[in-house]
Amino acid sequence: MTEMQSPEISLRAVDSDDLEDVEDNPEAVLFRIRLSATPSDIWTQEFELAYRVTPYQIKPPVRVAGDALEVIFLPRYAGELPGFVRFLALMARRANAETRRTEEIHLSKTHEQHKAEFRQTLRQLELPQ
Repeated sequence: MTEMQSPEISLRAVDSDDLEDVEDNPEAVLFRIRLSATPSDIWTQEFELAYRVTPYQIKPPVRVAGDALEVIFLPRYAGELPGFVRFLALMARRANAETRRTEEIHLSKTHEQHKAEFRQTLRQLELPQ
């Protein structure tokens, strides 16, 4: 089996210099966590699903935006931030694993399809006399 097509994504750095106010909630702040690479669409879907369905004590809005996670956070919960960032790292690892599985299934199906096409070519092959 060929190796995974998408890069492994991990959390790289918190961008503490670029904080943005949030229009909907004057108490909230948007900050970004840089990722190791820009994730694929599959990874993004897997991350968002894992984040949505996995229970955790605080679940602020998080979205993948290019090579970063955008997090809308209430500063009064700053004490929860280290645990929350560990939770995000776990979600990234889960997204990596699910992306790898999805791509392996796709590659396996593609490989089987190519084998079936080649088998048909072999069946139609006429050997010289």
